[in-house]
Amino acid sequence: MMSPSVRRRGSRPRRGTALLLVLVAMVVLAVLSSAAMMTAFQEARSSRAAQIQQRALSVAEYGLNLQLTNWTPARSAMANGAIDSTIVGVASGDSATVRIQRLTSRTFNVISVGRAGIDNGLLEAQRQVSLLVQVSAPSVKPGGLLTSYGAVDIQGSPSVTGKNTTPPGWTSCAGTGGDTVAVSYRPGASIKVQKPSSQAVGGTKADPRAGDTSTYNTFGTETWNSLVARANVLVSGNPSPTPSGNSTECFSYSSNWGEPTRGTGSVAGCYGYFPIIYAAGNLQLSNGRGQGVLLVNGSLKITGNFAFVGLIVVRDELDIAGNMSLHGAAMSRNANGTGTRFRGNATMAYSRCAVDQAFSSLATPVRTKQRAWSTVY
Repeated sequence: MMSPSVRRRGSRPRRGTALLLVLVAMVVLAVLSSAAMMTAFQEARSSRAAQIQQRALSVAEYGLNLQLTNWTPARSAMANGAIDSTIVGVASGDSATVRIQRLTSRTFNVISVGRAGIDNGLLEAQRQVSLLVQVSAPSVKPGGLLTSYGAVDIQGSPSVTGKNTTPPGWTSCAGTGGDTVAVSYRPGASIKVQKPSSQAVGGTKADPRAGDTSTYNTFGTETWNSLVARANVLVSGNPSPTPSGNSTECFSYSSNWGEPTRGTGSVAGCYGYFPIIYAAGNLQLSNGRGQGVLLVNGSLKITGNFAFVGLIVVRDELDIAGNMSLHGAAMSRNANGTGTRFRGNATMAYSRCAVDQAFSSLATPVRTKQRAWSTVY
């Protein structure tokens, strides 16, 4: 039997136990509270990070879409592999760097890097998107170096060739197009070539398309009237066009028809300027140089040393003499019943690239249908 002294020791009160339990409970609650606060803090940081990343992505997309909307003819005239880089500023110091690289004659890769929260520590983010686009422009396929509705008379020492030729100094025309005939004319029209082997390289051809008046009024997706409406240079009389600009800029004057030459002495800033030039009546050219699309709602007479790269379309008579130089193609509607005459030492060569580039001012970027968009990071 347990003695009274032993029973008293076993039943002695345990002072401090409640305090210990309270302390343990407080520690547990503190740990749980800290964990909850850390979780909330991490979620807040993650939410802010996601927001800033989304903002950077939006900035990248905005910069890309803005450059597509403001597509310039100079980009359409870039050489394969060339890169055009632009910085687009957005609100709150955000910005996008857009790099456009030409891959082929019709395809461009557009990369936009958007940056948001710049110089804001942990809230800074960068996202990049990429877009493959194709440039859509009117496609014109002349029947020859010269397409004529009326009679054709080639005398003297002019050189007219349908061999596809790259304009001197141009580096963006490799592999563009093939050869054609020197002269394409309406079946039944009179054609006279004094020295066929040298004056009409590639031969001549009676072509029903040359006898179709719509050939001289429809140019791919454009018409004569739509091109006239888009003309950015209006001329008359006897102008002497001369490129105006510097190494990076091209100035818009009625006397500036772009820069068809390359190398020393040329105006580099005007290489990508291909205007649509319109003369409402008869036009005479004896000096100067230019490039683009020349529309003459009357007769065109060229003498002297005038040089042109692109497409010439004449409603009435086309009369060329002197030392005139042409790379591209010419079309003569002869609506007034006249014909086309070549004299002197004129040099005219077909150039598929020059004809395509002539319409570059009308080019617009179009997103490819498959795999056109990708978020890189």
